[in-house]
Amino acid sequence: MALNYTLVANKETASSGEQVYLNVINEDTQIPEQLQEKLIMRIIRDNENTEFGKKMGFSDIQSIDDYRTKVPVHVYDDFAPYLERMRDGEKNVLTVYEFDHMNTTSGTVGNPKYVPMTVEQQYVYMKYNYMYLNGLKAHLLPEKWMEGKTFCTSEGTCKMLDSGITIGSASAKSAEILKNGENAQAQMMRAIYTSPIEAMVPEPGTDTKYLHVRFALAERNVSGIVSPFYNMLVHLLQYLADNHKMLINDIEKGTIDESVNMPDSVRESVLARIKPDPERAAELREAFKDGADEPFLKKIWPDLVYINGAGGDGLEVYDKKIKEKFSGNLVHNMYAGITASEGLWSVPAGIDTLDNILACGSAFMEFLPVEAGDDFSQLKLVNELEEGKIYELVITNFCGLYRYRMSDAVKVTGFINKTPLVQFMYRVNKTISVALEKTTEMAIEKTVNDTSKEMGFLLSDYVIYPNSDVNPGRYDFLIEPGEKDKVDKEELKNCIYKHLSKANPRYKYAVDHDQLAPPEVKILQPQTGLLYRDMMVFGGANPSQLKPVHIIANERQRKFFFGLAEE
Repeated sequence: MALNYTLVANKETASSGEQVYLNVINEDTQIPEQLQEKLIMRIIRDNENTEFGKKMGFSDIQSIDDYRTKVPVHVYDDFAPYLERMRDGEKNVLTVYEFDHMNTTSGTVGNPKYVPMTVEQQYVYMKYNYMYLNGLKAHLLPEKWMEGKTFCTSEGTCKMLDSGITIGSASAKSAEILKNGENAQAQMMRAIYTSPIEAMVPEPGTDTKYLHVRFALAERNVSGIVSPFYNMLVHLLQYLADNHKMLINDIEKGTIDESVNMPDSVRESVLARIKPDPERAAELREAFKDGADEPFLKKIWPDLVYINGAGGDGLEVYDKKIKEKFSGNLVHNMYAGITASEGLWSVPAGIDTLDNILACGSAFMEFLPVEAGDDFSQLKLVNELEEGKIYELVITNFCGLYRYRMSDAVKVTGFINKTPLVQFMYRVNKTISVALEKTTEMAIEKTVNDTSKEMGFLLSDYVIYPNSDVNPGRYDFLIEPGEKDKVDKEELKNCIYKHLSKANPRYKYAVDHDQLAPPEVKILQPQTGLLYRDMMVFGGANPSQLKPVHIIANERQRKFFFGLAEE
């Protein structure tokens, strides 16, 4: 019997993560205060001779209270001049820790932000974002997940600066290592993932959707799907549904359809590694004999066990679409912890739950009650949090960020031992306020989800425009229902107003007192959200970092979405 290299690799990753998982669950959660104190004092001592450490008097700091007294709360612009010098290769500016890469943030508005990926921060990601997750899978998922490959949708490329430092997403850096490395870890990842390196580190002009989906579809035994964001996964699964006949034909013949864009060198490289597989093609045609309108994931991959990725953070609409249109609720969800280019703050508490365990060994965390605004005297430590309350994260980590205001709001949902459980709620700086009503993105999401549920249509996507060009101002809702759903616009408008009034009483007050006009509604053409994403990728955006647009923030977005709204 041939050796199953995928099984060997998955067993190895599960074994390496098992002890990390048990330590976090059983030990770390018992001592959150001690972990936090040990971490922050190490960062202070290590960095007291950096330029920033000298300026802040790190050498005189002997306690957490000293640190919070001497070092003010910061935003990105406070660190930007230091980070620009670090991009040029300067050392000991913000941090003493070595780095040769800077992560770019996933924001799509304004100038990009850069955060050093230090060796110490790499270890944090490895421990909590890789080893812990593999340990969790080993303990909580059926064992058959180890036998199958993983459909991984990550991709990206890095740019090398004159200083020798690369810039790009964290996933892009990992893919570069996977492409160039011949060490044991790189070989293990190649045995686990379905996507070819030409999709994960793409050349310009390569249709990565085709490569990701075609190679995954050709694989009979896929047990897991990993995607940075669920909207990206919806994008790929919709591509699969729309193009399954062409994809199956290519699998049968060992070809790449002429309509698929990619450089000749990439096409030649891929064709050299694929062979005709008429048997697999026959299996897939049987799976799709009734079309792609019904959930098909378990039909094409009977051993599919889990999907892992960010399903919160305003992405619940895509989570719901995956369950209703693709998985049929037959696949476990392992939602990602709260992580960003700036660091990692939590790990999933289990399977099929949005609860996260604060990873108190990953970063020093402070928590500002959202109602406190900019009153930093109200900042709380991990042992001072209250269940049911919402806090904004302020972090210090191994990247050279000190008391950095993340603008991420989390809600404490409970405790595991002495450590809080949290759920991501919304971005504090992502609110609509035409007449001082301050509607959060979370309130918008609840409104459109409750509306689609009450009216009985599948919500594919949505965009909101805070329209201050009319008097009084109003919210313009651009709704993309399922392709087969017909929606009455007047009923939709009334339903949206009802649910938004519940989600934000300030909004109702503003409308009742003529400070705002009632909402306007337009229907988006099918797959508008996916088309916008394709446009951004074509323009050079990293697909693995593209979050969906739910609040229109600039004129380009306004013109695009309103241009595809049906009158």
